[in-house]
Amino acid sequence: MTDFKNPHRTWKAVFLAAAMVSSLTAHAGPVAVTTKPQEAPPTMDAREIVRRSTEVDNRNWEKARNYTCQEREVEKKLDKNGAVKSTETRTNDITFYYGQEYSRLTQKNDQPLTDKDQKKEEEKLNKFMEKYKNESESDRQKRLAKQEKERREGRAFLQDVVSAYDFQLLGEEKVAGLDAYVIMATPRKGFHPTQPHADLLSKVKGKLWIDKKEYSWVKAEIEVIDTISFGFVLARIHKGSRLSFEQIYVNNEVWLTHKFFIRGGARLALFLNENVEEEDTFSNYKKFTTSVKILPDMKESAPEPDKPAPPK
Repeated sequence: MTDFKNPHRTWKAVFLAAAMVSSLTAHAGPVAVTTKPQEAPPTMDAREIVRRSTEVDNRNWEKARNYTCQEREVEKKLDKNGAVKSTETRTNDITFYYGQEYSRLTQKNDQPLTDKDQKKEEEKLNKFMEKYKNESESDRQKRLAKQEKERREGRAFLQDVVSAYDFQLLGEEKVAGLDAYVIMATPRKGFHPTQPHADLLSKVKGKLWIDKKEYSWVKAEIEVIDTISFGFVLARIHKGSRLSFEQIYVNNEVWLTHKFFIRGGARLALFLNENVEEEDTFSNYKKFTTSVKILPDMKESAPEPDKPAPPK
C-alpha cells in the first residue's frame, strides 16, 4: 500500500517498482537448473549471456536472505532546473526476523536518533516482532504460500524479460576488478507480454555489465524512455528518469547490492510532483544463522547477526 504520510517512502517505492519491473535481476526465487552458467561453454551471444545471468540470480536469491547489512540513504530534493533544494540522510540496519526483512532507522543526517525517534523505532520493532511471534500456524502457512506464489510469478516474469529486448554485445570492460561483458538492452518491437506489468518493459532500456566468470550482474544502468504509470494511485515515473545499481561479491558465495541510484521526476495522485535524486549505499554485510530454538515458557529474543563468515 502506498504511504501518503511518508513522501520519501512513497517516491522510493514508485522508483523501485520501475526498477524491479525493468530489471532482469528481479528476485524470482530458486529454480531447478541442470547446468551452471560458469560450466557452460563460452559464448559471445548476448541473449545467451543474459539468460545465463538470470539463472545465477535465481540461485543467488536464497543466499542473499542470509545476510544483514547497513543502508545509508542520501536523498536530494531538486528544483525544476535540477538544482538541489534540500538534502536528507538516513541510516538503517537491515535484517530478517521470522523470514521477513526488517529495516530499522538508526541515524538521521548522520546523527543518533533523538529519544523520541528511538522510542518510535523500538515500538515499531516490538509491534513487528509480536505480529510474527503470535502468528498462528494457519497464518504462517498462508504467508509462506503467498511468498512462494510471488516467486513463481517472478520466475514466469523472467521469461517475458528475456523476450522483451534485443541484446547487443558492445564489448568487454573491467569493472571493480572484474572482466565483464557490456550489453545494451533495447525494447524489441512486436513484443507481446504474457505476465502482469510486463508491458512496462517496453518503456525502459538498459546497459548491463555481466561478470564473464560467474555471469552475475556487476552493474546496470536503466533509463525510462516513456512515461510509466502505476495502478490506482496514478503514480507516474517521468520520461528521462534514470536508475542504476552496482553489486559486490561477498564471502565468495553471493552477489549483493552495493549501490542503488535514482534521479528523475515522479507524480503521485496527480497532485504530488517532485524531482528527486537518491543514492543508497549498502555496506557491513554480515552472515547470520537462526539456530536458536524457542522452548515453552522461555522468553524469545531477536536473533543476532553472526560475524562475517571467513572467505573460502
